[in-house]
Amino acid sequence: EAVYMFPLPEGATVCGFEALIDGRVVEGKVKEREQARDTYDDAIASGHGAYMLEEFKDKKDLFQASIGNLPPGKEVTISIRYVVELFVGVNKTVLFSIPTSHAFPDSKKGQIFHVPTNNNNNNNNNYNNNNNNDKDPSTISYGLDLAVDLDMSVDIASVVCPSHKIEGGAPQGHNSHIKLMEDPKLPLSVNFELVVTLSDPHLSSVRIQKDVLNNRHVAMVSAFPNQDLGEFGTIYTEMIFLIDRSGSMAGSKIGKVRDTMQIFLRSIPEGTLFNIVGFGSRHEVLHKSGSVEYNEESLTNALEHVGRMNANLGGTDILSPLKTIFKTPPKEGIPRQIFILTDGQVENRKACIDYVRMHATTTRVFMFGMGDDADAELVKGMAKAGEGEAELIGGAADNIDILVLKQLQRSLQPALTDLKVEFNEPSQVLAYSPYRMPPIWAGSRLVLYIFLSPDAQPSGLQVTVTAKSVSIGDYTKTLPIDVSQLLPGDFICKLAARSLIKGLEEGRSHLHNPDGSVLPNSDVDAETIKLSVANQILSKLTAFVAVEKRSTPTEGTLQIRQVPLSDVKVGVPDSDKEGGGRGARRQQKGGGGGGGR
Repeated sequence: EAVYMFPLPEGATVCGFEALIDGRVVEGKVKEREQARDTYDDAIASGHGAYMLEEFKDKKDLFQASIGNLPPGKEVTISIRYVVELFVGVNKTVLFSIPTSHAFPDSKKGQIFHVPTNNNNNNNNNYNNNNNNDKDPSTISYGLDLAVDLDMSVDIASVVCPSHKIEGGAPQGHNSHIKLMEDPKLPLSVNFELVVTLSDPHLSSVRIQKDVLNNRHVAMVSAFPNQDLGEFGTIYTEMIFLIDRSGSMAGSKIGKVRDTMQIFLRSIPEGTLFNIVGFGSRHEVLHKSGSVEYNEESLTNALEHVGRMNANLGGTDILSPLKTIFKTPPKEGIPRQIFILTDGQVENRKACIDYVRMHATTTRVFMFGMGDDADAELVKGMAKAGEGEAELIGGAADNIDILVLKQLQRSLQPALTDLKVEFNEPSQVLAYSPYRMPPIWAGSRLVLYIFLSPDAQPSGLQVTVTAKSVSIGDYTKTLPIDVSQLLPGDFICKLAARSLIKGLEEGRSHLHNPDGSVLPNSDVDAETIKLSVANQILSKLTAFVAVEKRSTPTEGTLQIRQVPLSDVKVGVPDSDKEGGGRGARRQQKGGGGGGGR
C-alpha cells in the first residue's frame, strides 16, 4: 500500500480521481467517508486493487492518496482533477499557483522519509531515517513537468513566472502557452507561480454551463465594484482593539502591546469609531456603552488606559469577548474591524477560528501574534477566517511601526456591506451562493453562483446586486443572464457546488441563523454529504474511492510504503484521527494481501 500526502491550492474543488494500471483506467466515485473506507478495505481484503483520495479534516488543503494492493513490480498512474478560482490582483493581474512543497511548518511533529537502496519486501526495510542504507535525498530524481494553456476573457499583455524558468508565454490575443524548462535539480519545495497581466481592467461577466448531473443550469457572476464606483473619499470605519492581558503576556510581551497600541492610537484617522477590550479569563471594556468617535479627548483617554495596562486578567479566553462584541451588530454602512493582539495560548483554537469565520460577513479580523512563542496557526487562522491579515511581532522586533501601518492601511480599504441579491424572474432561480454574502473590499471581486431551472428562458433573466457604503456610496449592479450562451464543460458547476458546501462549513448557509447557529431540525453534515455525492466533488466528510476488479486476486503480506519525499519534512497526522488508522481497521476485518513497491 502506497500512501502519499500532498497539498492543493487553497479552496481547490477536487472533482476527479482515477488510476491507470496495466492500460486500464479505474475511475473513482465520491462516497460518504466511512463508506468509501469500507469499500477500500473490502477490496484489499478480496485481493483487488483499491484507490482512495481524501482530505484531512484538521489540515486545510492537505490531501492523502492511498494505493492499495499494488503488486510487486507494477506501476500505477494517479490523475487528480480540480478547479479553483484564480486569485485576482489589483486592476489587471491574475495569479495562478500550484503548491508543490510538502513542508507544513505549523506541524508539531514531522518525519523525513528517504528512499531505501534495495527493493526487497523485508518488514525492516522502512522509509524513514532509521534505515542506514537510505539514499541521499538529494539524489531522488523527482521533478515537475508542467505545461499551462491560458484562455482569458480579455487580451493578455504579459505572462511572467517568478518561481521557475519557462518557455513560451508570448501573448496571442486572449491566449498564451507556457512550459517549464527542464531543470533536473529544481526542488519540489518551490511552489509554482504564474502572474498574468491583462490588457484591460477586470470586467464584470456572467458565465453559464449546463449541470448534467443535476439537470439544471449554473451561472457564475463576477463583478468588480471598484471599477464601477471609481475614486472614493473619506473612509469611515469602526475599530475594536482586543488585547490579551492574560498571565502569559507578562513581561516583554505586554510591553510590546503598549508600544503597538501607542502607535495605533496615534495613527488612526479622525472620525473613526473605536474601543479597547482587554481580556484574560475575564474581559474589561474601555467604553462600556460602545465605540466612541476618535478625537483629541478620546485619544487622551485611550492613551492613559493603555499606559496602565498589565497582564493581570488571568487565563486566556479569546472566545468570550468575541461573543460579547458580536452581540452588537455593526452600524449600517460602516465596516467593523477587530484588531487582536495575543500570544494565542488557548486550548480552543478551532472554535475561535470557526467563530470568526461565522461572523466574517459583518466583521473583519486582523491579528498580531505577540512574542517568539506566539501560536502562528491560531494567529494566521483567525486572520484568514476573518478576511483580514496577520503579523507576528517577535521579542526582538524593532519594526512595530511598519507592521502597524501595514495593518492600518489594509483595514482602511473602503468596503461594501449589506449585500443583497434580487432577480427580475425569481421563479427561474432555484438557489444562489453565497447565501449570506460577506463584505466586498476595495479591489476585491464579487463572485456569485446562481442555480437555474432547466426550463429557464434563454434570455430576459437579470440579477441585481445592491450594497451600502458610507465611504463610496451605494452600489447597484445589474447583469443579464443569457442561458443560450452556454460554455462547454462543468467547472462552473463544480465551483458552485463547492460554494454551497463552504457555506455549510462556515455557518453561512440556508440551514444557519445569521449568528451562525444551526436551525432546528437541520443536519448540516447530512446536507454536506448529499451535495458532495450528488455533485461528485470532495469534502471533508466524503472521499473518492475506486476499485480495480482482478480475475486473479493479489495475495501476500501487505507492506505500507510512505511515498518518499525529496529531503522535505512533512507533518504526520495522528493515526487515530485520519487515514493512518485504516491498517488497524483492516486487521479487525480479517486483513488483506498484496505487496508494495
